[in-house]
Amino acid sequence: MNPVHQYTHRVTPDEIDQQQHVHNLRYLQWTLWAAHAHSAAGGWDSAEALKQGIGWVVRSHDITYRAAARAGDDIIVQTWISEATPIAVRRRYVICRPADQQILAKIETRWVLVDLRVHKALKLPDDEAAKIAVVPTPPPLPWNLSGTA
Repeated sequence: MNPVHQYTHRVTPDEIDQQQHVHNLRYLQWTLWAAHAHSAAGGWDSAEALKQGIGWVVRSHDITYRAAARAGDDIIVQTWISEATPIAVRRRYVICRPADQQILAKIETRWVLVDLRVHKALKLPDDEAAKIAVVPTPPPLPWNLSGTA
């Protein structure tokens, strides 16, 4: 699994709330999409796991909003796993707007692997645990990576 994943998204008009900026829940949705894309890129087959009654479930979210996104903004959700235990991972995210190098939100989510049939935490199989690359410190922001704008 690539240790850091970048999920790109263009903010759509339907994501804007009455205050004319992105609604809070959309930031959370973007993190879920980014986590799914990162896991899939690392070989996790969520459809197959679901057939077996296994899935990742959110235990907690912590979100700090720093700036507003608006319709038409191109954003990047950068995500990585900062900690892993036999039954859980702590995933971090930075949602940013490269056009003005603005950090929009910082998020942390604790995911637990669960047997969905009996609603109990499971130990991550060794072969799956071996695919997880832990990044204990935040990686460079997208505009600080060599070769990117």
